[in-house]
Amino acid sequence: MAGSKQPAYAELFLHERPGAGEPVALEARLREIVDKAARAWPDLAVDPAHLVVQLARVIGDDVGQGLSELYVEDFALGVASAENLPGALVHVERLCGAAVDAAVARIDRSHELRDDVRQTLWQRLFVGTPAQAPRILSYAGRGPLAGWVAVAAQRIALDLRKAATRAAGSDPDVDQLLPTDEHPEVDYLRMRYKPEFEEAVRDALAALPDRDRLLLRLTAVSGMSHEQIATIYKVNQSTVSRWIARARAEVLEATERSVCRKLRVQRDEFMSLAGLLVSRIDLSISRVLQTSTD
Repeated sequence: MAGSKQPAYAELFLHERPGAGEPVALEARLREIVDKAARAWPDLAVDPAHLVVQLARVIGDDVGQGLSELYVEDFALGVASAENLPGALVHVERLCGAAVDAAVARIDRSHELRDDVRQTLWQRLFVGTPAQAPRILSYAGRGPLAGWVAVAAQRIALDLRKAATRAAGSDPDVDQLLPTDEHPEVDYLRMRYKPEFEEAVRDALAALPDRDRLLLRLTAVSGMSHEQIATIYKVNQSTVSRWIARARAEVLEATERSVCRKLRVQRDEFMSLAGLLVSRIDLSISRVLQTSTD
């Protein structure tokens, strides 16, 4: 309408993401998000304008889906911690501490590693360096903050352990995860088909929704139990089990289709020839996710 002014929150959002939506509808949705964030963290007084601008910067290509699936409370806490609001990191510790400890324990249960990981983690996520902004600024609210932080902790734990192993004079090659005393046929299959198999796993994982990929990372890499993940997502354990089973099945089916197509073999032939590789799908998922930057 001539002479009308674009709504405040939508104006801020569209300044960062031009053409991302119809202003009136976008304004209504953003106001819902701002109100929900204020109710969740009344003691933090998150600046609504900062919240909206940061959301626009990280929301991703599908704005509608990103807004509808946003973990509003967690995203708002991330913004508050990025702005170093008093009390924000206390809430982060309360929300994420158990998930961080579980992720690190999957790598090593020593108190020394846990403490080193926490120190490095907090520095990278919430302080940053002159060359690297705080990583919390990349959190887009597409999954629970506790899961996102746990993944970061697990990566740091792996890096620290590998550095310590190299300093001790050994090389922790990832292939050591696979047994070396198998039947010769397994060794042949591993050498012959592993590149195609793991490329297919990587493609299948990339095609999963963000939540499913994070769920597999939390189980296959960070070693969290279904009960721990259910606490993060605030659902019951049976729901998490169904989610993970479905995600794993989708990866397996997509991997099978891709490998059969690339090797030009029938499904039955592939399953009989490389069934042992398929049975190790969780190991392959773990390997791929450990090296993934997503």
